[in-house]
Amino acid sequence: MFFIHHTNIVKNSLFALRINFEDNGSTLFPDVFFLKHPGTSSWFRPSDIYSKKLDPEVVSWLHDQGSLTRRLMEFCPRQFSVRVLSQQWVKPEIDEARLLNIPHRQLALLRQVQLLCGETVCVYARSVIPLKTLKGRHRRLQFLGDRPLGAYLFSNPGLRRTRQQLASIAHKDALFEIAMSGSDLNCAKIWGRRSLFSIDDKPLLVSEFFLPALFE
Repeated sequence: MFFIHHTNIVKNSLFALRINFEDNGSTLFPDVFFLKHPGTSSWFRPSDIYSKKLDPEVVSWLHDQGSLTRRLMEFCPRQFSVRVLSQQWVKPEIDEARLLNIPHRQLALLRQVQLLCGETVCVYARSVIPLKTLKGRHRRLQFLGDRPLGAYLFSNPGLRRTRQQLASIAHKDALFEIAMSGSDLNCAKIWGRRSLFSIDDKPLLVSEFFLPALFE
């Protein structure tokens, strides 16, 4: 089921993932679990957003530079939760590897989650974490389970957001189905962003796609 790489990091991560799903009863979504990020998205600079004539509420989520976890907790008091869809070792997309400054054939940890308000899916998030970032004290990133990644990142004084891109995902894109998994609302497109973070000078790439429930 996983891309196996014979290091202690990978073995520990697979063990932690199995324990998380068995102990917490998390549901695996088969269509999402085996898919990497499809290379169908067109990413653009945040400054180009103003030519898209978007609803200001959508723009506010895309441009918010604070913790998404914190904002969702304020948006949804006492009902925020994380649903882990999958955690596996994959070869990142070429453009992702380029952003992370790693060889494109090098395995990285792919974590896919949904961020919920009660039972409603509000955000689909996908994080690519290179091996070098998981060494040292940040190795705990592979054992987050259903704890939010954002809470860990934004509690670290060594965090920097070094680059950001935005994307519009149309219904025809393969990524649309992945992002909308579990959502019962219909829309023609969704908007997302991806941020290159540096935590103590170690990179990770976090993509977040905002679903229609946020704007109801």
